[in-house]
Amino acid sequence: MSKKLFVLFGLLTILIIGSWIRLSGIIDNSFAFTYDVGRDMLAVENIVVNHKITLIGQTAGIEGIFYGPWWYFILGIPFFIFSGNPQGIAFFMGIIGIITILVSYITGKKIGGVFLGIIFASFISISSLMVLSSSQIWNPNLAPFFVLLVFLMLYELSFESKSETSKAKYLLLLGLFLGLTIDMEIVFGILFFLGICLSLIFVFRKKLTIRGMLFFVAGLLFIFSPRIVFEVRHDFLMTKTFISSISNSFFSPKNFSIFDVFISKVVSLFDTWNAALAGQNSIVGFMLIIFIFLGLLFFYKKMQNAEKQIIKTIFIVMVVFLIGLTFFNQAVWRHYLVGIPVLYILLVSLMINAIRIVLKKFWVIFFMLLVLFWINLNPTQVLDNIKNPLWEGNAAVYRNQLFVIDYVYSDAKGRDFKYIVYTPAVHDYTYRYLFSWYGKKKYGYIPSQKNTRLFYVILEPDYDLPFRLKDWLKDRQGDGIIQKEKIVKGGITVQTRIRK
Repeated sequence: MSKKLFVLFGLLTILIIGSWIRLSGIIDNSFAFTYDVGRDMLAVENIVVNHKITLIGQTAGIEGIFYGPWWYFILGIPFFIFSGNPQGIAFFMGIIGIITILVSYITGKKIGGVFLGIIFASFISISSLMVLSSSQIWNPNLAPFFVLLVFLMLYELSFESKSETSKAKYLLLLGLFLGLTIDMEIVFGILFFLGICLSLIFVFRKKLTIRGMLFFVAGLLFIFSPRIVFEVRHDFLMTKTFISSISNSFFSPKNFSIFDVFISKVVSLFDTWNAALAGQNSIVGFMLIIFIFLGLLFFYKKMQNAEKQIIKTIFIVMVVFLIGLTFFNQAVWRHYLVGIPVLYILLVSLMINAIRIVLKKFWVIFFMLLVLFWINLNPTQVLDNIKNPLWEGNAAVYRNQLFVIDYVYSDAKGRDFKYIVYTPAVHDYTYRYLFSWYGKKKYGYIPSQKNTRLFYVILEPDYDLPFRLKDWLKDRQGDGIIQKEKIVKGGITVQTRIRK
C-alpha cells in the first residue's frame, strides 16, 4: 500500500469513527433539547418563516447584554433545509463536528506534515469534549470549529513569502472568525480574542502591516455591525449595561484571596485537560503535562518555525485565560472553556510529532498513541453501550419530549385542547416549539390559545427543588378535574384534566 493510500485509509477510518460516535445519538433522537434550544428555534422560525430579521441574538447572561444574531443566521440554514426539524438541525451540528475533524487534519498537515495532521485529527475525533460539542444544538458548540479556523489563518500568516494581498485576506478572515467565536460564547470568545491579539503583537508582528490590520478590524466590524446598529438605535443600551456591571460581574469578590481563586481556575483548566485528553483520569493527565514539559525542554529548539509560533500562541492564550478567569467573579462553567480542548489537543499532537521526528522511533510513538486512544475512546464501554437497550435519558431528551406530544394528541383524539407545562427552567420554549412544529406537521392542528374543556398538564421532574413542583401543583388544584395521570418516558408526568 502506497503512503498516499495509507494516509487516505487512516483519515477515512478516523472520519468514520468520529461520525459514528457523533451521529448515533442524533439518529435515535437521544440528543438534548433544552429550553434555550427551544428559545433559539422559535427565534429562527421567526426569521425564516416570518422573515423578521433581528439585530441581536439571545441574552448573554447579563440583563441588557445580548449576543449578535449570527448563531440564528447559521441555524437558519439547516432550519430551511430540514423544514424546522430539530433532528435535522442536530444532524447539521454533527456534520460541523465531522468537518472539524477534517479541518484539524488540514491544519495539522500544514503546520507539521501528514503525521501531525493524522494525530491531530485522531484526537479531535475521539476526545469526549469534542464529541460532546458536536451532538447538541447549542451556540457554544460551534466555537471549536472557529478556533481551528483561527489557527489555520495564523499558520497562513506565518509564511514570509505571502504577498500583502494574501496577508490582508487572511487577516480579514481572522477578524471574521474571531468575531464569530465571540458570538458563539462570549466569555470564551473575549478571552480567546485577547490572547490572539497578544499573539499577533508578540509572535506575528513582523507579518503585520497597517493595511493588513485594517482588514482585520474590518472583519471584526462586519460581525459586530448588527449589534452596533442596535446600540445606535437603542441609546447604547448594552454599552451602558456592560460598564455598570464591570465591578460586580468581572472581578473576584474581596472575601476570597486571589491565590485561592487562582488555584480554583487552575483546577478548572486541569479538569478540562483531563476530559479532553486523559479520559477524565487525573494521573494520566498529570503524566501528559510532564510529557509536554520534557518535550518542550528537549525538542522545542529542533521544531520548525511555524510549530514554534503556534506553541507560543497556545501558551499566550492559556495565560490570558488563567489571568482573565482569576478576576472573573463567577463559577467557570464548561462552555466558558469550550474551545480550550482544541489548544490542548494541538499542543500534545505537536509534541508527539516532534518526538517522532527527532527520535525516529515509531514503535514508541505508536504504543503511546494506542494507550491514549484506548483511554479516550474506551472501546470496551462503546461495545457495552451498543449491546445495552436504548438509553432513556431524562426530560431534556428530544425523543422523550416527542413521546409526550404523541401521547397528548393520541389521548385528545382530534379534540381541541390546551396545555400548561411545569419545567424547572420555568420557560416552556421546547413544548411551544414542538407543539407548533411537530404537532401541526403530524396531527394537522396545534393546541388552542383559548380556554378549552380539555387540557393537559405536563410536569417535568424537579429533582433539585421538588418543593417547587408541589407548590406549583397546589396553586392549580382548582384547575379542572384530573381524569387520569400517566408517567411517560424521562420521568415526565402528563395529567389529563377536564374543566368544570
